[in-house]
Amino acid sequence: MPTELARISVMLKRKMEALHASSDDVARELVRVLGVNQTDRRALELILCAGEKVMTPGLLADQLGLTAAGTTIALDRLEKLGYVTRSQHPTDHRRVIVVATELAARRVSELLAPLLSHGGKVLFSHYNPAELALIIDFLTRTDELQQEHVNRMRELDPYPH
Repeated sequence: MPTELARISVMLKRKMEALHASSDDVARELVRVLGVNQTDRRALELILCAGEKVMTPGLLADQLGLTAAGTTIALDRLEKLGYVTRSQHPTDHRRVIVVATELAARRVSELLAPLLSHGGKVLFSHYNPAELALIIDFLTRTDELQQEHVNRMRELDPYPH
């Protein structure tokens, strides 16, 4: 007979897998509706999330795990769609900054606002502030663990063909 912790561990694993799958589904629909590929969607997400912080092609390449050339190609596609603009850094004219356009912000907001608004209402009606704080802590630690794992994986060579 499995222990309670083992049972909870199995349930947690299943729910995390289901959450990951539904997040992939949302991302796939964003790709379809925005008319971009997954790499471009992730780039746009990072640029939008940068907010007031300066986003450069080099920083974006690091965050995406792409080469400078790959990042330039993605930015070219996003710029052609009207989702980003590139301009000289205001104080360092050797650098370029990347900014999401109002069109990108509006379209992404139109697509995600219903989920965020409805989701917030549903979750806030089911959990008290202490429970939400615990959930936030859990998600923060889970994200940190995943980022550590991503960094370890980035050090690996690809499998031979």
